Amino acid sequence: MKKSLFYRISNRLTSMKYKFRYRKQIDNPKNLVVCNPTALMMSQSARMRLGGRVVFNDNCMENYRRSTIVRIHDDGVLITTGAQFSFYYQADVQIFKGGVLTLGTSFINNNCRIRCRKSITIGNNCAISHDVTIVDSDFHTIVGSEEDGLPVHIGDRVWIGTRCLILKGVTIGEGAIIAAGSVVTKDIPAGVLAAGSPAKVIKTDVKWRG
Repeated sequence: MKKSLFYRISNRLTSMKYKFRYRKQIDNPKNLVVCNPTALMMSQSARMRLGGRVVFNDNCMENYRRSTIVRIHDDGVLITTGAQFSFYYQADVQIFKGGVLTLGTSFINNNCRIRCRKSITIGNNCAISHDVTIVDSDFHTIVGSEEDGLPVHIGDRVWIGTRCLILKGVTIGEGAIIAAGSVVTKDIPAGVLAAGSPAKVIKTDVKWRG
């Protein structure tokens, strides 16, 4: 019991440390919850607009040192619009210069990777499994190609299976299911099951329970 109590207190103190360090950059700092071990780095012009709670390194077992890293670069913004969004342990989240990451009431499991250069939106009641990567840019541009960086929008109640890769310019419709290991390169309609690399619709009119 003593160890558990100390662990909870240490998490609380970690949250306080970042709330104090970035207090001028966070709207509603009471909604920032940072659990050990987490490294949070924000540039002076970065912002958090926390309409709801965001929890970093959630669900990490006591004394199981798998850290989360969050970096928000110049003019990058993290926005929460729902009750709570949880990043489980060993997340690696980067919001690059001018990028906007908007989060509803959902969770993303351990070992996620998010790279936001333009805009990434995750809706409400989504279940995103472990080892998922979401990017809105190639981060290197082929000479003569279109401008890099296109928004990603994940609708409400989307289930994304383990080890999926969501690429730039993609919209995933409400209630869709993305099967494990899929690579999403194009829009996925609402209420379908999509699978493969690249992901294609394999079943329509699907529903899922959490």
